[in-house]
Amino acid sequence: MVQQVQRTTDWDRYFLNIARETATRSNCIRRQHGAVIVKKRRIASTGYNGPPSGHAHCDQGACPRARSESVSGWGHDNCIAIHAEANAILFSSPTERDGATIYITGVPCFGCAKLVANSGITEVVTEGEPYDGWQDVRDFLLDCNVRVRLL
Repeated sequence: MVQQVQRTTDWDRYFLNIARETATRSNCIRRQHGAVIVKKRRIASTGYNGPPSGHAHCDQGACPRARSESVSGWGHDNCIAIHAEANAILFSSPTERDGATIYITGVPCFGCAKLVANSGITEVVTEGEPYDGWQDVRDFLLDCNVRVRLL
């Protein structure tokens, strides 16, 4: 199914640019994603995908998923990385997330969509090429009263 491109604002571009810069911190050899949680045009938290603190990095051969042919968007059980959205949520307070928007450099996986839906975040602004199954993730977020804009 073809995704309709949503209207973008200067603020959307600004925060997505920050998410892109945040993604450069990732050491994953498959994908580099960044996320920024924003409330009232103020950054509450940022996150990028990577292993837990103190664990060997993906680019050091520590990730079984990086060595496999897993399909994008699914099958993250053997990935050592904490996703960008999850890290941004983990390093923010419930008050900062309540009614906030999360900007993500790629469309979220189902696991991250569940975290977003239960975090108090009310809008997802994302960019990137949707993967097979994205429509189900998008519909889930909408069912949870989380607005979704794919730019």
